[in-house]
Amino acid sequence: MSLKHLPPHVRAHVYLTWFGMGLSALGILGFFLSFNDVAGPSRWAIGVHHDIPWGAYTAILAWVAGLVITWYGRRQVDAAARKRKQELADAARVDLD
Repeated sequence: MSLKHLPPHVRAHVYLTWFGMGLSALGILGFFLSFNDVAGPSRWAIGVHHDIPWGAYTAILAWVAGLVITWYGRRQVDAAARKRKQELADAARVDLD
């Protein structure tokens, strides 16, 4: 099934879910890339309590924000799917009275 067949609000939530997953992936990648800032040899030389590793904190924030956006988008897509399933079930019901 193509995304073109979805209603616009559902399509927007699918894109929002994908965006959240991408943001989470970038957050994880950014955290791995900031390991030298957090616990590398240059960090050991100056002490761990001097500089704040903003790259690591930003990456963690991006990861958490991505998780929240993904959760929200997926929840909205699931709600739309439940609503459509109920509409189809109601339309398939036959009253023989």
